[in-house]
Amino acid sequence: MPSYLRHDVALAAIVTAFAQLDLRLNLDNSQHYGSQLVSALVTLVITGVLVFRRRAPVATAVTVAVAVAGPELFTQLTFQLWGDFLPILIAAYSVARYADRKGALIGAGAAALALAVCMLRLPALRTVENLPFAIVPYLVSVVAGRGIRHRQRQHDAERGRAERLAAEREESIRAALAEERGRIARELHDIVAHCVSVMVVQAGAAEDLLDRDPEAARAPLRSVQETGRDAVGELSRMLGLLRRADLGMAATLAPQPGIAELSALVEQVRAAGLPVQMTVDGEPRPLPPGVELTAYRVVQEALTNTLKHGGPARASVAVCYADETLTIEVIDTGRSGSTGSEPVVGTGHGLLGMRERVGLYDGELTAGPRSEGGFGVKVELPLEAAR
Repeated sequence: MPSYLRHDVALAAIVTAFAQLDLRLNLDNSQHYGSQLVSALVTLVITGVLVFRRRAPVATAVTVAVAVAGPELFTQLTFQLWGDFLPILIAAYSVARYADRKGALIGAGAAALALAVCMLRLPALRTVENLPFAIVPYLVSVVAGRGIRHRQRQHDAERGRAERLAAEREESIRAALAEERGRIARELHDIVAHCVSVMVVQAGAAEDLLDRDPEAARAPLRSVQETGRDAVGELSRMLGLLRRADLGMAATLAPQPGIAELSALVEQVRAAGLPVQMTVDGEPRPLPPGVELTAYRVVQEALTNTLKHGGPARASVAVCYADETLTIEVIDTGRSGSTGSEPVVGTGHGLLGMRERVGLYDGELTAGPRSEGGFGVKVELPLEAAR
């Protein structure tokens, strides 16, 4: 049984007990002219129906009104405080508290009519002095019920708004976490894929040289060592940043790679066996860190893909500074043949990661096979949108 129903049953039981006691006292004092049994049954209906005051407030108020006014009009039963007046007040309060506006008007009106009938039948209530004792409690019951209903509706609305705001915050947090996971995934892919690809190519070259010229195999093996150290250092740096972020610590961050570091990247790729030519057009100038990092990662990923899939090839990197755009173009002459080592299996995340990076700055990415052979990647980043 719901708690509110237990409360209503208890209220109805208490009012019924007092009403029956009041009725018994009236009968004992010869102040009642009706049948004792009929009076007890009518009183039981009036008070017992209060059990439904929340679930059916309008029906409860109308039932109380009819059960009070009917005997007053058509029988010799007289008005009682506990059996008639108090149930009218409870019904009036309940219909104002739990019914909508139309239902409240109907229920409160029925209770008012029943009270008016009682006042007409009881001479003591028709005097000017005693009139407020009947009207004021009724008005207080209705106004209190309506006021509490209004306040409860406001509270429910505020709680609903708070729940919606909490849900929106949760959604924002989930979106931010998803975005951050995507950013970390792109960073890890770009770092690991490039370094591992260089290491695979160099290891393959060293394997080819071991039998013919063991001394010459030392150079690619040293490159494997250096590239591995770079990868471990980059991963350690990123994990350190994540730990500091989890602890809420502000740390001195190592600068992210940018266009200035492209020369070192190109040299690393050359050392891995891929001839690369780099040109810069326009006047180099400082750009937003995010644009610098995007340009670097695009070149890194494009050259990594050439190392993995291009076979014997040459590549070129072109950087063009314009007034409103930064253009990066990486082309190669590969996509056929074999390097002499097993091809590195790609996951397809490279181009997707590049496209996501470029999209963050409203840029455009074009990637695909070239008509004259090879593969090309071209990125245009609007500098105005990045500021």
